[in-house]
Amino acid sequence: MSTGLSMLFTFIIAFVGAKVGQKLHFPASFMIGSMLAVMFFSVLTDTAYFPQEAKVIAQIAAGIFIGQKLTRSDVINLKYVVKPTLLLLVILTMNTFILGFAFSYFFHWNVLTGLLATTPGGLMDTTLIAADFDSEIHIVAIMQLVRSVGVLLLFPTWIKLFSAEEAQESVTENIESASKKQPLNKKHFLIVMLVGISGGLLGYFLGFPAGTLSLSLLFSALFKLRTNISAFPIQIRQFAQILAGSMVGSSFTRGVAASLKTFFLPALLLIAVYLLISYLYAQINKRKGWLDFTSALFASCPAGATDIALLSADYGVNMNSVAMIQIARLIHAVGIMPLLYQLVSFFL
Repeated sequence: MSTGLSMLFTFIIAFVGAKVGQKLHFPASFMIGSMLAVMFFSVLTDTAYFPQEAKVIAQIAAGIFIGQKLTRSDVINLKYVVKPTLLLLVILTMNTFILGFAFSYFFHWNVLTGLLATTPGGLMDTTLIAADFDSEIHIVAIMQLVRSVGVLLLFPTWIKLFSAEEAQESVTENIESASKKQPLNKKHFLIVMLVGISGGLLGYFLGFPAGTLSLSLLFSALFKLRTNISAFPIQIRQFAQILAGSMVGSSFTRGVAASLKTFFLPALLLIAVYLLISYLYAQINKRKGWLDFTSALFASCPAGATDIALLSADYGVNMNSVAMIQIARLIHAVGIMPLLYQLVSFFL
């Protein structure tokens, strides 16, 4: 099967999965439904394909969507995100070093492999960083992939377990408010898309971590605050969620499924620890009054920043705070933590 045909079939499967997920009332139905459908298609046929470059589209869409939700009061309140952000970065850094050394000892990996396998960064970024270190790249790639997929699959249920009532109310409110909105102004929509895409492409070509998501969000938000023009139909967000689900699902190949026997225990431990961290982090934020419980859960979720931004939109949380903290996490994971690993390598 040609690459183009594989991509077409993969997207069709993802679209059908999203619709089935919506029909069955899956949590975050468009992303989870498309991801599960493509995962099964990938494992059964080994022909699923979706270019990772397409993530740029999902990142831009997520950035525009979040930026369009930003208000002046949100901007004023962003200063309150500093403390929860610093807390999360400290917790994740400590967790990475504790788990990294523990995994390297118990599973007989070298130390750098253990550290990189437990780094809360993106799959592609962390794997590329691993190539610059004396690490076993295949272990890092599989652990990062299983963590991302596992967290995305389990996290909606994890959210529902602790805040089912709040989440349902938020979703209901979002649906009701969406239905009351004025008809889409096509001219405004095209302008908003042009502004957001310009920012996203600038971030992409600059090449810094989370640049595409960050600058599309920034351009969209500044335009919204400056002009008070807001036009972004829910269908674009749903399309971006299907793209994100397709990319994650297609990366879960037969080879990865076959390797789960070897990596089942460390992957299970890694996912369990991260879910526990998200719960503890949310409790601290709730007691300190920094973030509401559900927003803190999303802010600390160690999956892709774009995936979490798109996922959080279905739960009515403070997306701006979540996005800022997620972007900071990604920049820290791929920009700061490798410097710490370099320091560790001097003593090995």
